[in-house]
Amino acid sequence: MTSAAFQSTVNVTLGFGVVGELILKTPHRADSLTIDSNGGTIGNFFTKSNTTGVATQGGTIASAVVAAGFLVNPKVYASVGDSGGTLDPTLTLPAYSQGEFLKEGDIVVALTGAGNIGDQVQYNETTGVLSAVAPGGSATTGNALISGAVVTSYTSAAGLVSIHVNLNA
Repeated sequence: MTSAAFQSTVNVTLGFGVVGELILKTPHRADSLTIDSNGGTIGNFFTKSNTTGVATQGGTIASAVVAAGFLVNPKVYASVGDSGGTLDPTLTLPAYSQGEFLKEGDIVVALTGAGNIGDQVQYNETTGVLSAVAPGGSATTGNALISGAVVTSYTSAAGLVSIHVNLNA
C-alpha cells in the first residue's frame, strides 16, 4: 500500500464558471435559432443566413451571412446521451438543435491562447473557436475579429475568461 502525496502547489486562479454561462451584471440580448446539420459547441461563435435564420458554427460574414452570436446557457439543454445510453456531460449540441445565441451581455468563454483584459476577441472562421488579439491588432490567419467582443476579466494563459459582447447586427 502506498500513501498519497501531500499537495505541493496551490492554484492562484480558481475556475469561476462554465463555458457559455451568462454573467448577470449587465443586460442581455439573445436570439433563439436553429443550428445547422453540423451541430455546434456552446461558447463558440456562430454566423447565420439572413434568409433562413439557421446558425452555423464559424463562417464568414458576407452579404448573405450575418453574426448570430455566441451559443450560451449550457445548463438549459437536455443531454440525450449517446448510442450506449450514457448521459456524459457535453458542450456539444446535435444537428438541428434550438439554441440561444448571445448578441449583448457578458459570458464565460474558453480561449485557445492567452487573453488579457481589453483584448479583442476573434473566432476561427471554420470552427468558431475563440482566441484573443491585443487591442488595435489584426485578426490572425483563418480568423476574423468580432466587432464588439472584448475580454473584460480573468486574464488567462489559455482557458476561461469573461467577455463583454455587443453585436450591432
